[in-house]
Amino acid sequence: MTGLEEEPHLPPGYRLDRSDPDVWTLRRAEGWVVAYFSAWGVTKEAVEEVARKDHGDAGEEEYP
Repeated sequence: MTGLEEEPHLPPGYRLDRSDPDVWTLRRAEGWVVAYFSAWGVTKEAVEEVARKDHGDAGEEEYP
């Protein structure tokens, strides 16, 4: 089974680009690539963790 059971909770402006059926891309609002994930093994928690770390490294405040 591919894909996520639930949608990840991402910081504002972040999105998970699923245009490639095998490799999904986590992007910032400006379109910058944050990370790539295998569509076959990705977990909601992994995507959220990478987004949270990148969001914090960007110096932005906590998101709800």
